[in-house]
Amino acid sequence: MDSVLASSLSGCNVMTTDGAELGTVENVTMDPSTGALEHLRLDPNDRATSGFDRAEDGQLLVPAHRVEAKKDYLLVSPPRQ
Repeated sequence: MDSVLASSLSGCNVMTTDGAELGTVENVTMDPSTGALEHLRLDPNDRATSGFDRAEDGQLLVPAHRVEAKKDYLLVSPPRQ
């Protein structure tokens, strides 16, 4: 994926490459020592979203390395099950 600013990801709808809608990006986490993105924190939609970890507040944690493209949706590779 081309470089994008992390701030431009907030509010993006997220879908897996196999078509499952996950939710909306609420925040991103990064490693403060390297600046590398670690996770996208999603406000999940009402559908079942298994395979990704959840934060204490219920947000989905999608590893940043799963991001594949930013188009109409932010596309991520699905979790391995």
